[in-house]
Amino acid sequence: MRIDIWSDYVCPFCYIGSTRLMKALEETGLKDGAEIVYRSFQLDPDAKSGESSPYYISLSEKYGISHEEARDRIRQVAMMASKDGLNFTDELFHVSTFDAHRLGHLARKKGQGSRFTEAMYRSYFVDGLDISSRDVLLAIAQEAGIPDDEAIDILDGSGYSADVKNDQKDAKDYGISGVPFFVIDGKYALSGAQSPESFRKVLEGARDGKLG
Repeated sequence: MRIDIWSDYVCPFCYIGSTRLMKALEETGLKDGAEIVYRSFQLDPDAKSGESSPYYISLSEKYGISHEEARDRIRQVAMMASKDGLNFTDELFHVSTFDAHRLGHLARKKGQGSRFTEAMYRSYFVDGLDISSRDVLLAIAQEAGIPDDEAIDILDGSGYSADVKNDQKDAKDYGISGVPFFVIDGKYALSGAQSPESFRKVLEGARDGKLG
């Protein structure tokens, strides 16, 4: 079973949804036989590399709400995540994830896509790190088993830029306007941070060929 997941490393519902999917895979006994393929999606493709700011400020500007209201929204999502065992910080950065996605493609090529993605989520949402920072990206890549020289080559060049853009083109072709978005065996789609029960139902249906 192949599961393609379009997601962004700064999307809280992507982390929550991925966590719930993994729980469902374990409960159905399908985890060991599942090929998880993380695909690139940028919530803010206009964010500039090398620039970061407190996330609550960008949230405030985007929705025309006060800084305190923006902080409240962040805390509410953190409370939701806690129900899935995720300990989110409320001190987050608004950053470009383009370089992170480029490294994600390198990790996928080396068979470490899931390991890299989990490290990215934890670094951003739990540790509150700036995942656009070169040093942070290199540390995460190293944690995922990617040799320093290979990660440096990617960050210093333009490697996998086309792959990131192609993933986003595929998302557009699928009609994906938000993430997380899950496609199972190229046929069955789920959008959003579904409950483990919903994931389990679809996984079992796909396995048994009972989905329309």
